[in-house]
Amino acid sequence: MRPLDKGANPVDVNGNPITVNNYDYWREELINRIGYYCAYCNMPLSHSLQVEHVVPKNPPVGYTAGDALAWDNMLLACGPCNNAKSNTPVNFVTYYFPEEHNTLLPFMIRPNPANTAAFVVPVRHLTANQLIKAQATIALTKLNVVDRRSKVVDIRWKRRKDAIKAVLGVYEMYNELKTTATFNASRYGAHIAEIAKNTGFFSLWFECFYNEPDVIEQLILGLPGTAAVCFDPASGFVPINRNSTNATDPF
Repeated sequence: MRPLDKGANPVDVNGNPITVNNYDYWREELINRIGYYCAYCNMPLSHSLQVEHVVPKNPPVGYTAGDALAWDNMLLACGPCNNAKSNTPVNFVTYYFPEEHNTLLPFMIRPNPANTAAFVVPVRHLTANQLIKAQATIALTKLNVVDRRSKVVDIRWKRRKDAIKAVLGVYEMYNELKTTATFNASRYGAHIAEIAKNTGFFSLWFECFYNEPDVIEQLILGLPGTAAVCFDPASGFVPINRNSTNATDPF
């Protein structure tokens, strides 16, 4: 997942906070803030961008409803993530969320053994509680499934697999360019960021170019809404804890 800036409430031309009477009207503002990506699986969206309530507006009986119109309860989601999450009660103790945590730290994308699909999986060396939380987050939006229905709807597993190929191909070309006399890391990093904007799946790009700080900087700057606070520029943009005061789970 890509860690996201929380973003201030949008304002009108007079500097007054914008209000809406239908949550779908937040779509354009959300695109401006975080780009046309699903906030949960990071898949790029070409159409049907769904405005998703982080805390469900219609949770099961006994749970507090999220604000149906509030800006700070809205994200963009693809249909499969939104449908999987549905009205499941959520909190930031049980799950990792892109606006609250550095979601690069507990997750990675890996192909299955047969290399026919790719899934979001927990990283190694998590604590027991972090592992439970990571697994719960993956299950929340079904980031570990393949849709084998004849009328397939969920293609996230395939898009991840294709993205892995794309990232490795660009990485190979980048290393070849490094041997040329005209190589400029920042300039090529900006080009890579443009490719990444169309490919999505920020974590794949970050992992592959981890040792190329010029590229990483362009990726952070180039994909709108990426939370710069989740990276340490002094150490080559290494991802850092977002909740460092939380001794139990600083992610």
